Amino acid sequence: MAVGAFAAEHAVDYKLDSASINVGETWTMSVPAGGMYDWNLSSEYIAFGPSMADKEGVLKQVGYETANGVSTITYEAMMPGTCTVTLTDRSFAKIAEATVTVTDGSAAPDTPSVDTPSTDNKAAETPAATGAPSAAAAVSTAPVDTRTAQQREIDEAKANGTWGIEYTTCQKCGYHNWTRKGNVYVCDTCGNETTTVVSAKGVKGYVGSGAIAPVANKAAAPETRYANAKQAQAAADAREAAYAAAVAAFQKQIAANEAAYLAAIAK
Repeated sequence: MAVGAFAAEHAVDYKLDSASINVGETWTMSVPAGGMYDWNLSSEYIAFGPSMADKEGVLKQVGYETANGVSTITYEAMMPGTCTVTLTDRSFAKIAEATVTVTDGSAAPDTPSVDTPSTDNKAAETPAATGAPSAAAAVSTAPVDTRTAQQREIDEAKANGTWGIEYTTCQKCGYHNWTRKGNVYVCDTCGNETTTVVSAKGVKGYVGSGAIAPVANKAAAPETRYANAKQAQAAADAREAAYAAAVAAFQKQIAANEAAYLAAIAK
């Protein structure tokens, strides 16, 4: 069956809609339960420069629920960018595609226009003459900051020139908060691991600059050295004699146990 025919036949089986959302908001898609479909995400960052292009992480899966034969998958917008979600069948043939655009939500709202009252009546004073605020001035144009605390921290670090200098940037998700676990530092946002951080900024359990030193092996027993070959041979003979004595004692004990057993069953 052609891909187009498959998509048309099963269009009611899935929900995959393009959307534009802000950081911190969620987007959902749904597919029939049972594994008929696969899907993948391809994200492209913006506002982080060429070195951050074509990395995944604009959307992060935060929920997966199945009810009445339908699986609903929920993603949270983590940072500004564009993410393409591609739905395929089990042979990886593309069925449908949606684009989710994530913005930081800091754009200023449009200011509504306000009609200016007529000035033909000389007895009526204008707002400027009375010192009263105009209707246009009463409308707030201050943008609403909807960024997460991490996003604000990143923007501030970029603004003051410390981004990428004092902090260790995760190459997978773009954040810089880490926690040491064993011999690696683990990204608090996406779980990516590294053994090297540039400083203690944003790092819990920081142990010093450079890579974490591996756990030292237990020291081996010191090697016995002999003054000459005669001493070495004597030591070897003594070890052999001790081993032979131990074997003889063991065999004697076995013989004694067997004799006791035979005596017991003979009664």
